[in-house]
Amino acid sequence: MIKKTVLGFMALAVLLSIAGGAQARDLTKDMQLDVFALGGASTLVDAENFDSAGNLFHSRFDLGTKYTLGVAVPFGKLITLETAFTSGPNNLVVSNTNTSPVAEQEYPIRDYIGSISAVVHAPFSYMGLRPYAEGGVEYDRFSPTPTAMTTALTKGFAADSTAQINHNDKLGINLGVGLDRKLTKRLTFRIDVRDHVTSSPAFGLPNTYSYANYPVSGRANNIVYTAGILFHLGKL
Repeated sequence: MIKKTVLGFMALAVLLSIAGGAQARDLTKDMQLDVFALGGASTLVDAENFDSAGNLFHSRFDLGTKYTLGVAVPFGKLITLETAFTSGPNNLVVSNTNTSPVAEQEYPIRDYIGSISAVVHAPFSYMGLRPYAEGGVEYDRFSPTPTAMTTALTKGFAADSTAQINHNDKLGINLGVGLDRKLTKRLTFRIDVRDHVTSSPAFGLPNTYSYANYPVSGRANNIVYTAGILFHLGKL
């Protein structure tokens, strides 16, 4: 009796497994998912003029390379929801405008961006190119490298002979436009331009002369220009 009961449960488990597998295949068959990898450059616009111990300084960020990895889920033919991770350097350069020639000190900085965005495609294409617009929210980390932190400690920051700089975490938004060009059923070429907007990073330096200061405020615009490939998974 026990043996028959065990065999019955085993048969039921096999049947449920087969049914579950069929449902999983149906879900996979109907699934739509895009994965993408993009690369390019960025212009971080946040030029500042500030006073440190009675001397006038100017700061800016260098151009930098950028890469983006992401996943997108289509909702119909026109709207896609995507999440992406973008990273790359935008080095901070601080110039002492009171010296001749102007003395500059560079602090290597990396920018890390995690974003969630809605992408709206045009209902038409021109010569195979399909435009889109996008907007979303993001979390940015402006992070000094170990080299930058060592430079601040040993060579100082602005008018101070030594300083401690740290990462800044910012909430922001991104807005942009782009073009898609289908290459095959599974592959699409993308050109993307996005402005990642946050408040200005101060790297943990306060608006005080008790120690190294960096009295900045306002808006930072990190304009990222990338191109790359989307791979379409699941149902086409």
